Amino acid sequence: MHFMNTHCTAWHGDKECRACDGRDNAFFAGVAHQDVAALHIQVDNVYYVPGETIYQLDAPAETLLVIRTGAVKLVRYPGKGAKPRIVRILKPGDVVGLDAMLAGMAQHHAVAVGEVRGCRIPLPVVQQLCMQHPEFQWNMMRQLQSSLRETEQWLVDLTCGSVPARERMARLLLRLRDGDSDRIYHFSLKDLSAMLCLTLETASRVITEFAGLGLMVRTGKHNEQFFSADIAALERVAAGEPAA
Repeated sequence: MHFMNTHCTAWHGDKECRACDGRDNAFFAGVAHQDVAALHIQVDNVYYVPGETIYQLDAPAETLLVIRTGAVKLVRYPGKGAKPRIVRILKPGDVVGLDAMLAGMAQHHAVAVGEVRGCRIPLPVVQQLCMQHPEFQWNMMRQLQSSLRETEQWLVDLTCGSVPARERMARLLLRLRDGDSDRIYHFSLKDLSAMLCLTLETASRVITEFAGLGLMVRTGKHNEQFFSADIAALERVAAGEPAA
């Protein structure tokens, strides 16, 4: 992990900060800017390199990470000898460690996908805000409810074995979309198969088919974080329809 600086600049209107910019889904919604400013020395702007572990399973819960850029994968190991499962992908605006905050320890391995930048907030700060600002408590409840809804939808859309692999892959790629753009976060075949419980061979076959149909376009750079996609065509495949 690399510290970019040790001051949160949210109250200055820093355009790079997507965690504290005052929108309804901002982490600090319900807290006055002057109160956020008073906490700035305790909030770190941090940077993780691709593949870096943010925290490990069963690690003590000490901080939350609000993602500004990049993505984080949450990984579980079902049992001895079992293949790891990627149970969720967190993207900009999401909070890493919400479940750990309540459980007291990390429930997953959290790993950076590409370069990740975010605001690292100590749990005592979060607890203090909850005690002092009822609106912030309500915002935290919304964050937790959103996390639960996303987890449930992930199960419904991606892990149903009766749905053809190509439909599930299309649904997954749409969930890996960068906001409303035509960019999809780039994951390895190993990661894609771990998300969908598919073999590497099946995942490779479906991705090759999608590339051949022009649903996905890669630049060819080894370390690229995104690839372009035909969103409308992916939506048709995800609904069980022909791509064109």
